[in-house]
Amino acid sequence: MSGLFDFLFANPFLVILLVGGLISFFSRMGQAAQQQNNRDEEPEQPHVEEQQPRQRPQRGPVQTQPRVDHRQPKQQEIRWEDYFPQESVPPAQPDIQPASVEASESALEKTEKLQERRRQLQERVDRFREAEQDLVSRKRDEANAGDSLDLNLSQLSGKEAMKAVVLAEILGPPKGRKLMKYPRRQY
Repeated sequence: MSGLFDFLFANPFLVILLVGGLISFFSRMGQAAQQQNNRDEEPEQPHVEEQQPRQRPQRGPVQTQPRVDHRQPKQQEIRWEDYFPQESVPPAQPDIQPASVEASESALEKTEKLQERRRQLQERVDRFREAEQDLVSRKRDEANAGDSLDLNLSQLSGKEAMKAVVLAEILGPPKGRKLMKYPRRQY
């Protein structure tokens, strides 16, 4: 038992939750019992349809809405026109007036001008594409022509060949192809 008290004192949040739950439970039970007592004490009232309407003094034209008994569901036709009135009315035909004819003619002229402008721009795009293709083909031709490099080795003399061999020995292979004795440190 002392272990239970130690646990509850160690967890005050849990104690607060339990007390709140118990209070809520008992208050709901009390409300349910009170409502049951009120139902038993109330005499049964006649339905809305059976009551006689009260006579009011006439003050002027008053629009009244019919009373609806919610206890007994009635079959009532639902008309979609009540909810969507804009769809029930057929669309009205606009009257053609001289101002609208002039506006449509100006819109037609603007459309024609835009189509002409579009055609001109399309022609320019086509010309630029042709020029680009020509440029690409020229570069390709120049690159292919550069492959056939003529060194004129047939006209090379013996003295020039000896100079070339000596310079090749002096310069050695390219530095990028040499193996390094001391490789770089990777940081």
